[in-house]
This record gives sequence, C-alpha cells and structure tokens, in this order.
Amino acid sequence: MSSALPTLEWLHICDYAFRDEQGKLCMVGLFDSLHSVDLPGQLPVFSVAIGLADGKGSYKVGLRIEAPSGGIVDLQLPPVQLADRKAKARAVIRLASLPFEEFGTYIFRLILEGQPVAAPVHRLEHVKLHGNAPEANAPSSGPGLPPPPDFPQG
Repeated sequence: MSSALPTLEWLHICDYAFRDEQGKLCMVGLFDSLHSVDLPGQLPVFSVAIGLADGKGSYKVGLRIEAPSGGIVDLQLPPVQLADRKAKARAVIRLASLPFEEFGTYIFRLILEGQPVAAPVHRLEHVKLHGNAPEANAPSSGPGLPPPPDFPQG
C-alpha cells in the first residue's frame, strides 16, 4: 500500500453493472429505495459500483452495510490496484439474496485499508409498501423491487 489513500469518487447501487467491449463501466437501473410488503425485503441480485482515484499501489477494500438499527455487515473484496496517481479504478460488487431485515435507511460505505470512508456513501431507503396502497398494484413494482421511475408518463 502507498502512504496516501486514494479518493473515493463515487459509490452507487444499481440493478446491474458491467464493462462493455471498450472497457467502459456501465451501470443500469440506479436506485435508492426498496419497497417491500413484508420483511425481510430482498433483491435477487444487485450491484454496488465504486470509483477510486488519486492513489498509487494496491489497496485492501471492503463494503460495509449499516442497517437502520445499527447492525453491520462487512464484506471483504479483492484488492484494488492503481498504477499511478492519475489512474482510476472502477470496481463492481455483485450481491445476491441479501436480506433487508428491517425498514429504514441502510448505508453502504466503502472500507479502505480497514477504515470506513466517511463520504460518499449510498443511502438505500427500505420502505414498507402497504397492500392497499396504489403502488402495490402497479405491475412494475412489487415486493423486493425498486419502485417505477417517478418522471411523468405520456
């Protein structure tokens, strides 16, 4: 590891992230809320994408998920390499069947060299969807799925 830690430029949650044929990172379906009728809420698969810069060397990284009540899940990830201070690292963590055991705000935070990074973080609101609410009957919104886009239709 280098003496100076790199900068976390961004951290996003999305349905799917991948590299295209040219090596560009693509993120599909960014979201910040999860609607569930019952607990636990669950997404079959989702991705956490991160962007690091301004470092040189190999860095130990992890992902911390903080539950609304204060519970913590720490995940170890493969090390990230930055060739020089101008290099940028883009990484994707794909998570499957992670249960969201309570309603409220979950915070996704990068761990860098064993220390949590203060910002940026991603806040995911886990919202109780009441069975009689109009959203409950929407075809594209159901238990364990993000809500439909909130921009005007038509």
